[in-house]
Amino acid sequence: MKEPVVAVVQPFSSSALLAPALREAGFSPVAVMDYDGPALAPMRSAYDPSAYDAVINHHGDVDATIARLGALDPVAVFHGAEAALELAQRCTDALAPEFSNDPALMDARRHKYAMHQAVAAAGLPVPRQVCTSDPAEVAAWIERERLAGADLVIKPPASAGTVGVSRAPGGEGWRDLFDAMLGTHDKLGVLADEVLVQEQLTGTEYAIDTISHQGRHSITDMIKYRRVPFGEGIAVYDSVEWLPYDREAYGELIDYGLAALDAVGLRNWAAHTEIMMTPDGPRLLEVNARLSGAGNPAVTHIASGESQVTRTIDLVRGRGPQLPPGYTLHRNVMAVFLMSHSTGILRNAEIYDQARELPSYHSPVALARTGDRVHASTDIFASMTMGYIILAHEDPGQLQADREAIRKIEKDLVVDAEGTE
Repeated sequence: MKEPVVAVVQPFSSSALLAPALREAGFSPVAVMDYDGPALAPMRSAYDPSAYDAVINHHGDVDATIARLGALDPVAVFHGAEAALELAQRCTDALAPEFSNDPALMDARRHKYAMHQAVAAAGLPVPRQVCTSDPAEVAAWIERERLAGADLVIKPPASAGTVGVSRAPGGEGWRDLFDAMLGTHDKLGVLADEVLVQEQLTGTEYAIDTISHQGRHSITDMIKYRRVPFGEGIAVYDSVEWLPYDREAYGELIDYGLAALDAVGLRNWAAHTEIMMTPDGPRLLEVNARLSGAGNPAVTHIASGESQVTRTIDLVRGRGPQLPPGYTLHRNVMAVFLMSHSTGILRNAEIYDQARELPSYHSPVALARTGDRVHASTDIFASMTMGYIILAHEDPGQLQADREAIRKIEKDLVVDAEGTE
């Protein structure tokens, strides 16, 4: 009997976890590789063509790609990277429309300014912002919004993992950052033909991960970020803590996040929605219409026994109507991102072996080794050249103590800045 096909367009980052899960569940995983869009080089390391029963290469002719994929009769088509969202939407609309999202709101799921505009149109509060290729328009916006002297964030309108995001404390230097970004390609190969300037929000940053079915959203996990400043970048990941599904404690956050999904027309499949809880309430950072990155679903499975991947399997099995609204946290879990303050050759990765003695130590993920070239931890892709350590314990206080212990160990880290072996 032929196994039903599930296709993933650009199966990079965490979406690489889908292929083995699909195969184990009795599906045939197929990759669609988009060679017409950005290169997305930092995300490609997770892609293994041998994990797929077929690989369909797209070179710009959407109808031809749909025809080749259609010959395999897929039951579902998903996208692994946001840059593949449009191609995946076209394929889904043609071949598996029951998993489609609102095509009229495509830009709102990809372009961060259009996203915030759609969320604002739905009646939700959003940060003040302007998106333009004209710096004079930014200057006029700063004056109009009375933001002179305020902290500003400058970023590309379409990117991921805080790539290209910088800050202008007190508004100083925003024009230089604007000019430096406009017209450039970032490390993912995405062109910044406009620049997005926002007021900088203060508060605690959260993310809500979901799998949706025909407009009904199932929360698989909620996480709280700890970030620390790094140079002129917006911040770097220090750690991520998994939270319980608790509507009494997080109801306002949950309601806002799910309403944002509705506002951008996300009706099916995955989303990773980042929200700042400010003194004035929740404010959207961005909706990422994809699985949570950096291997997050695998860590979520440690915390709850479920994840966006397991619920994706439920979705393609036809169990979408039975997806639960939330989840049960069985273990307190934290991911501690290892940090390098310079780019170069790592000389003493063995110092992290000391972390194995910590009471909550669980497992390492993609830890760098002595002799590896690592990057200064300016964004999530740079951070992943160092890797992270998973902590799990019944006492959440132990997680915090062991995170601090890892940071003390890390003070002895030796990186030959811009060195060579």
